[in-house]
Amino acid sequence: MSYPIITKEQFHLLYDLTDEYVFFMRQEENTFVYEYINKKAEEVFTENPRGKRLEQCFNDFHCKTILYYYNRAHTLKQAVSYQDHHCVKGATFVNETSVIPIIDEDNVYILATTKEVIKTKELQESTYILESYRKGVNDAALVAMTNEDGMIVMVNELFETTSKFRKEELIGKSFWMINSNYHEERFFEQMWETIRKGDIWRGQIRNRTKYGSFYWVDATIIPITNYTGKIEKYLTIQFDNTEKKRIMTELRNIERSFKLITEHSNDLIAITDEEGYLLYSSPSHEAILNYEKEELLGTYYLQLIAKESTYLIENMEMSLNQEKNNKIRTELLLKTKDGSTIWTDTTITTVQSTVDDQEEKWFVFVSREITEKRALEEQLKFLAFHDSLTGLPNRRMFYENMLEAIRLASEKNTNIGLLYIDGDNFKEVNDQFGHDMGDRFLKHFAEKLEQSIQQQYKIYRFGGDEFIIVIEQINDYMDGKSVMLESIIQSIQDTFKIGWMIDAIHFTPTISIGVSIFPHDGSTINELLENADLALYEAKKLGKNNFVYTSAVHT
Repeated sequence: MSYPIITKEQFHLLYDLTDEYVFFMRQEENTFVYEYINKKAEEVFTENPRGKRLEQCFNDFHCKTILYYYNRAHTLKQAVSYQDHHCVKGATFVNETSVIPIIDEDNVYILATTKEVIKTKELQESTYILESYRKGVNDAALVAMTNEDGMIVMVNELFETTSKFRKEELIGKSFWMINSNYHEERFFEQMWETIRKGDIWRGQIRNRTKYGSFYWVDATIIPITNYTGKIEKYLTIQFDNTEKKRIMTELRNIERSFKLITEHSNDLIAITDEEGYLLYSSPSHEAILNYEKEELLGTYYLQLIAKESTYLIENMEMSLNQEKNNKIRTELLLKTKDGSTIWTDTTITTVQSTVDDQEEKWFVFVSREITEKRALEEQLKFLAFHDSLTGLPNRRMFYENMLEAIRLASEKNTNIGLLYIDGDNFKEVNDQFGHDMGDRFLKHFAEKLEQSIQQQYKIYRFGGDEFIIVIEQINDYMDGKSVMLESIIQSIQDTFKIGWMIDAIHFTPTISIGVSIFPHDGSTINELLENADLALYEAKKLGKNNFVYTSAVHT
């Protein structure tokens, strides 16, 4: 165990009666810890600092100053002196401190003795403030002093660093040394007119370094007068704002580009915060959705989305919350101001950034109207699965729907009935009245089929005068017959018996029907169709207006 080279009692006997501040410190890692302070030094602290580190007792600026000289004394292994300031009971004091390093085998100690140099409170405060200002300005600004003719007599270190000129190269020269030839002559003439009148001049100047690169400064030139009021010098304080200027230029370019893109685009562009409240909306919202800009800003943007697309937004939120997924594309139905709707192809991008140590998130919506395109797609999709003449589902739709119907019937252990319908002698309508009348006749035929089953079951047109009706959930099929099916067939026959009028011509057609039952007459779609077609053939042989079960054919 190591012991201090001086005991507490010895220290106080030696220094408690002196009128100077005495501190005995021990080095610990990169700082110093208080071992003892004398009676006078207790005035500096609100509580005894023994055992505390310097950082716990002084502000950062004061602490760095003390550490610098303590370490310097230790490095040089000799006493050093310096002046600093401290505040005791509301008064600021300028002090001179002597630092003596004491080194034994195990520890490094510092014996610091501080005496007051200035005791006048006003002078102390003034000196301290001026020193602080000087240091602050020198650290942050390019400082230069010229004589009344504009010849440089002093520059600070930051001026040298920024301009790349050494002090010796600048002293005795004018500011033309760093002139970038960017500003017109009138610019500098007006500047000299201002400062020669004794007024302070402020402005932005582009300067040139020794090696030809440019830098921008916010400059302030202050005329310095003597006691008679005559200008003797000019103090120039410049703050380097090259990076700020570059950033502002880039921001202006970005803003200009953003406006060109958004304000001349037909796309609906919107930016919202994380909660969905609108921060920006492009002018296209006015042209397409008929909203004024003021009506939208600050509102909940998602309220423009119609109910039909609500589920898409829920999926969007889930998708965007997934890691590494910051963009989705979907089709949204948006509401206009008058209550109508438009379809849009919308890309939603998540933008995240850290602002003042806070994570912030925005959503960028870019929507392009596709109402006509979507209507055309829907029309093409409809035509792909529907008969163009009657509007009924076609053979392709039949195959898709039957797959699901068979799956459900298998799960529920029920039957499906297929009614394969073919008109009796429909060809005569075309032959007698022409194809136009034939088409109108088929449209009425399809309508009467739907009417006869009260639109409870699905009807498909296979082509010509062939139709299929699918009856699901048949539960009474026994001994090759179904009362439910025969009731439906009877309803169809009764409806056709009444007939319909086209251009004063009354039609009462008859039909033949072949019936197949899943799963008795086939477990696949093609098997059911083949058997229904076979039964239809037998019904035709029996004469008009008949129906035949597949089971009867096989029997």
